[in-house]
Amino acid sequence: MYQALYRKWRSRTFSEMVGQEAVIRTLRHQVASGRIAHAYLFCGSHGIGKTSAAKIMARAINCLHPVDGDPCMECESCRALMENASLDVFEMDAASNSRVEEIRDLLEKVEYPPQNGKYKVYIIDEVHMLSNAAFNALLKTLEEPPSYMVFILATTEPQKLPSTILSRCQRFDFGRLTEEQMINRMKTAIPELAEAEPGALELIARSADGSMRDAWSLLDTCMGSGEKLTEKLVRETLGAADSSVLFELADTLASGNGTQALNEIDEIMRAGCDVQVFLRDFGAHVRTVTAFKLGARSAEEMTGANAQRYREQSEQISLPRLMRMLELAMQAEADTRYAASPRSVLELFALRACRMTEGEDVQALADRVEELSHQLSLLQKNGVVVQTAAPAQNPEKKDEKKEKKPAPVPQKQTARVPGADAQTPAGKRPADVWNAALKRLAKEAVAVYAIVNQGRYGGYADGTYRLTFAPDAGISRDYVNKQERKEMFERLLTEEGGEEAHFEAVMEGDKSMDTRSKQDYDERLLIETLGRDKVQIDND
Repeated sequence: MYQALYRKWRSRTFSEMVGQEAVIRTLRHQVASGRIAHAYLFCGSHGIGKTSAAKIMARAINCLHPVDGDPCMECESCRALMENASLDVFEMDAASNSRVEEIRDLLEKVEYPPQNGKYKVYIIDEVHMLSNAAFNALLKTLEEPPSYMVFILATTEPQKLPSTILSRCQRFDFGRLTEEQMINRMKTAIPELAEAEPGALELIARSADGSMRDAWSLLDTCMGSGEKLTEKLVRETLGAADSSVLFELADTLASGNGTQALNEIDEIMRAGCDVQVFLRDFGAHVRTVTAFKLGARSAEEMTGANAQRYREQSEQISLPRLMRMLELAMQAEADTRYAASPRSVLELFALRACRMTEGEDVQALADRVEELSHQLSLLQKNGVVVQTAAPAQNPEKKDEKKEKKPAPVPQKQTARVPGADAQTPAGKRPADVWNAALKRLAKEAVAVYAIVNQGRYGGYADGTYRLTFAPDAGISRDYVNKQERKEMFERLLTEEGGEEAHFEAVMEGDKSMDTRSKQDYDERLLIETLGRDKVQIDND
């Protein structure tokens, strides 16, 4: 009779388990030293070895000749447990036995000591499914169990357990397995997989999402055809898209070409891809690109041709765009579970991802500015010269460029910017310090610079530089006045001015500020920044 791979290759000893090094090391030491707790709680997602570890622990503590904390698998106790012929270990699924009556029937047998082994072990899987009354019935026995009694509880949702239960158990958290660990385990168990294409096993491991049991089930399905295990076969079996399709769609969405995106989705659907599987794969693809963008450790460890493609794509797509695509992909994947037309969900996701970040809040504006800044840097990287337009000059006044200082500008008799003609204690003009700090801010924090640029220089007094915003720009003022952004700008002002500087953003009309003429100040700031010879003022 054929036996499924996940049952055939289930770990029988701690040494055979994949991953979970910290948990295994602790459990083996407890078995070897004889320091056995009366209650254990194994937590973690499905298929990562919780129940297997519980069964191994039950065999190890009852083994007559344990080897470094592992069951010997040869003694009478080990053989009886492997054949499910022992009355000393009882396994119960709480999902189908959640009532208090069933727990009471189970606990009535606690009074009987073990028949063959040293311990009587109760393994309760999915323990979070028990009712409140069942937990209360279990609590008394967990408080004062017999010396020979050991409870091993397993759950995927420990947050649902009462605190009274949690506090009486030794808790062990099981982590998801890495793709490399799962691939090595499959190759070790089945030598024939050495002839399989590496991309096929990588795709199976990636689709398993850290679950060894899911990996065995997927491998079992793919091997059912009797053909050689290839990446193409795995993709067809799982309904997954080719990696090149993921790269192409990501490029299309980043370019904002909605028509091309819909055409590519049509080809994906014609190829027989499952929408939910595709969205999950695309989300994983964008996460990997984002990891390369940020230089995460997981990206640095990746090698090969795909790594180079990920690196190149991360340079072409801005971070706000990647974050938006990932957010929309996760939302769309969840929506497909309840949608009557999953394809429509996928197409709507693509059209939304093609658009820039929407909204009028500060974060949406900052994302759009960063996207434009990224596109500008790509143009410069590709050899496109980007320069600001200069006003047309009179040929008769070319010699004026040689002048080192701009000609004096007639000033209107209006209110002036506070501290406009003052000097800092370091002997520098505050406007020059302000402009130099703005230039550095544009390079170091383009999003903050975009918001600061909405306001106007409000003057300098007593070591404090001020930035004023219009009465309806309270959100921008609060954004700039955030402690971390304020400290960053103060640092730049201090470094450029040569003295400790302070900064604050205020609203126009603030009583602490002098009134001033916007036009007069704007003219002066343009002349100081660009030079008198490049500014033409029309007083009409």
